[in-house]
Amino acid sequence: MLYYVIDAFTETKFGGNPAGVVIYDNLDEEFMQKFATEVRFSETAFIKKIDNKNFEIKFFTPTSQVELCGHATIASFKALLDSHTIEDNNTYFIKTIAGTLSVEVNQSFIMMEQAEPQLGKVFDDYDYLSALFKIDKSQIGNKNFNLVPQAVSTGLWDIMLPIKTRDALYALNPDFKALAEYTKIHLVGGVHAFTLDTKEGVAESRNFCPLYGINEEAATGTSNGALTYYLFNNHVLDKFNQEYSFLQGHSMGRPSTIITKLINKNNPRVMVGGKAIILTKGKLC
Repeated sequence: MLYYVIDAFTETKFGGNPAGVVIYDNLDEEFMQKFATEVRFSETAFIKKIDNKNFEIKFFTPTSQVELCGHATIASFKALLDSHTIEDNNTYFIKTIAGTLSVEVNQSFIMMEQAEPQLGKVFDDYDYLSALFKIDKSQIGNKNFNLVPQAVSTGLWDIMLPIKTRDALYALNPDFKALAEYTKIHLVGGVHAFTLDTKEGVAESRNFCPLYGINEEAATGTSNGALTYYLFNNHVLDKFNQEYSFLQGHSMGRPSTIITKLINKNNPRVMVGGKAIILTKGKLC
């Protein structure tokens, strides 16, 4: 079995979001969880070849299994390319808890389909949210659009939390214990705080997921996929088959660029992608 450490959503080592990847033939989920707990990446992916076009992939945080993970999928297909398990410039399919999704590999750039977009509860408890993140509640929202905190999923549920300025985004200082309890009660994975106050890309974001043992993550593909659909639903984005760029990880010193795309105008879906770089690889004993 091959084991990789790969930085996803970056072309620079020690940028982006690191993931563990194991290409395996036969492992049980108990081993997978123990291994993910041992290596302590935000997610470790375990990917198994079904046939030349289809793969099964499972994702584990240090504490639990999750339905889908964007950066670990990007990392997995970088590993499959490196191991010559797949060929460049092809489309493949992954079987996940979130469903069977397509993955396009084009000149080593990897784009993955997200699950069907869903909109959930609006969170209007601004007093509690501002206390939770230690900011003034006047900083929640947007100056030009009527954006409100709302749960959204393209495979994993997150609360989209609009923040008016980049400075306010960087100033967020969550009470992680209280945030873990808050997200558990509301049946979401975490909070994806973002601002449109950026000179590069559509938005810059920070992602907090203490419920799954991840206080903050440098690049989250599924969350930016959900953000893309949220912004589409709120008339911020309206073009299909156009690449949108999202920034993350800058506040952590791990700059990441996540590319998204709206497809299928009659039944909108989101694609999420980026590049990745291998940090190390070896054999799993």
